[in-house]
Order: sequence, then C-alpha cells, then structure tokens
Amino acid sequence: MQNIKRALRESPLRPLYIWVANRFRQARRLIAYPSTARVGVTDYDTYWDSKLANTIGQLSDWRRRRAQVFTDLVTDGDRVLDLGVGDGALLQYMLERKHIDAFGLDVSPKAVEFCRARGLNVILADINRPISEFLSGPYDYVICSEIIEHLPDPEALLNSLRPHVGKGIIISIPNTGFYTHRLRLLLGRFPLQWVVTPGEHLRFWTRTDFHWWARQLGFRIEREFPYEGTPGLKQWWPSLFAAAFVYVLVESNSSR
Repeated sequence: MQNIKRALRESPLRPLYIWVANRFRQARRLIAYPSTARVGVTDYDTYWDSKLANTIGQLSDWRRRRAQVFTDLVTDGDRVLDLGVGDGALLQYMLERKHIDAFGLDVSPKAVEFCRARGLNVILADINRPISEFLSGPYDYVICSEIIEHLPDPEALLNSLRPHVGKGIIISIPNTGFYTHRLRLLLGRFPLQWVVTPGEHLRFWTRTDFHWWARQLGFRIEREFPYEGTPGLKQWWPSLFAAAFVYVLVESNSSR
C-alpha cells in the first residue's frame, strides 16, 4: 500500500491524489480518534522527547500561516513575549523577518533547553503561577499562541498581563464552531481538538463565545484573522468555516 501511495504522489495524478487523501482524512476525523490517543495526564517533556526525533523546530503549513499573521502584526523595534514558546519555531520565524526584541517562556525544561541552544532568550516558567514572577516588561505585544485553551483560568492570565502590555495581546485559538466539529457533535462525538489525550484542552470557544468573553473581560478585539479553515469560505462565514483564529486584544477604553 505504501508503494502505491508513493507512486501516486510522484505521478501526474499527484494533485488529484492529494485532494482525495485530504478529503478522506477530513471525513475520517468525523468518527475516528487519533492513533496516539490515550487517557491521562499530558507529560510535556515526554511530548518534546517524541518531537526531538521528528519535527522539533520546524513549522508545519498550519503553524507557518499562523506565524506569518503574528509577524505581520509586529513592527521593527517592538518588544515581544511569547508565552508557551515550545520549540521556539514561531519566535525564530519572527526574528528572521522583523527586528524585534523577542523573549519566551515555557513550562518544559527540555523545550527551554532546545530554544536556548538555538540562541533564543527563553526561560522556564509555569504560567499557571502569577505571571508577574517571570516578566521583565513592559512589552509591546504578548503572544498567547494556542495556549489559553490549555489553562484552567485563562481569565487570570489575561488580567495579570494588562499592566505589562503596551500595544496588545495576540491570541490564537481553535474555533470549536468549525463545521467539522459541529458535524462530529451531530454524530455523537465531541470535537476533536487534541492529539494525545482529551485532557489537552480545558476551555473551548466558538467565534461568538470569544467575542462575548473578551467583552466581559474588558477587552476590545482590534483585529481578527481567520487564518485556517476552508479556503474562501473562512473569510465569508468565519464562525462556521474558520478552523482557527488570531485575535488582537486591547483595553476596551483604548483609543488605538
């Protein structure tokens, strides 16, 4: 079977094969569970061990699109902090394209060690603790890339960041209202937004939920980018066809 797949990928039928394979993968996600699935606590050092031999430090197409949105938002000279920096690929991407002062925090010693070996200014920190313990701000932007859905109290984090941010808090989250998640619910299964264990995500937002939530916290959504989802349709009907969003939050009484 692998030989057949390889032959198709290398043949003139490659575009058709890729299209069919992607449609099959999407259909399978409506009823299947990840092959890596297990129930239990996520050990992030074990996670990074598995990445070390494969894709650590590399941006997938999805992550690259998100990184480009972040990069377009900042300007030369900005002081930028990435919370949950992971393998540092996002920060490295931004540094290669903008002249910024970049910093990162992560809870995994192995991720921090990997980032430092690449020359990134990253320290070990648990953002579930008071974030002021780890900040050397102020910062122009603080980036929360795919992390607030992992936290039991993201409200406390955003509130504690307020006095340390000058231009805005940049947040990216998956959209629980994406049409495939709605179809999966219709088929009796919870939206599949995890890779190893269902405990990876503790909080969930649709587009409407996030807009309401931000207002309740006293933030205004200055910018919104449906960066991933169904091409074309994600701009036309983002609440249904965007798989993920990037938001820029500013204080609701800000004149920016």
